[in-house]
Parts: sequence; C-alpha cells; structure tokens
Amino acid sequence: MTNPLVMLLLLLVFSFVLAAVLSCYREDDKSDILRGIVRRAMLFAVSVIGFAAVAYFTSGVVLFPA
Repeated sequence: MTNPLVMLLLLLVFSFVLAAVLSCYREDDKSDILRGIVRRAMLFAVSVIGFAAVAYFTSGVVLFPA
C-alpha cells in the first residue's frame, strides 16, 4: 500500500493543477485567477477527502463489520 503522506501530496499537486487549468479557463484577470486557484484547489481536495472518509466508514462499518 502507498504511504498516506505520498497520497496526500499527490492529491494536493493534482488539486492545484486542476484548479489552475480551470481558473485560467474561466477567469481573465490575474488576481481573479490566483484567488480562484486557491479556492478551487481546496474545494476539490476537501471533496476528495470527504469521499474517501465516507468510503472508509462504509467499508469498515457497513460492509465488513467485525
């Protein structure tokens, strides 16, 4: 299994790259782009972490209770 720290680092890198592409596509002003990158990157990363937490909870409690 991959180290969780490496997975978190890759998630952050992917989030910022995705946010940069989306912000550059949607905004024209440089300050709007920079604000949009941070906001969209954090929103995407928190969403992915939320989905992972729900999946972990579901697999541990509902699907395979000990």
